[in-house]
Amino acid sequence: MKALLALFILAAGAGGYATMSPARAEMVFRYCMTGTPNMGMDCIYNSLQQCQAAASGGIGFCHENPAFTAQARQTTRPVPQR
Repeated sequence: MKALLALFILAAGAGGYATMSPARAEMVFRYCMTGTPNMGMDCIYNSLQQCQAAASGGIGFCHENPAFTAQARQTTRPVPQR
């Protein structure tokens, strides 16, 4: 009985481990559309053209995502001077 219980616990733990997915970094898109005060900032665009197409109805304007530019600054390394 103890062996069966141990086997069950081991199988349940292994099954839970197999279904776990690794943590993923949140994707930060390059462009945002800002519209009315109720709309806020909608940062879901990879290109300026995508954003401008969505904003073409006069519902907002496009700009570079501040989080994207901050992330780009963090990932670039200065070239060492000799």
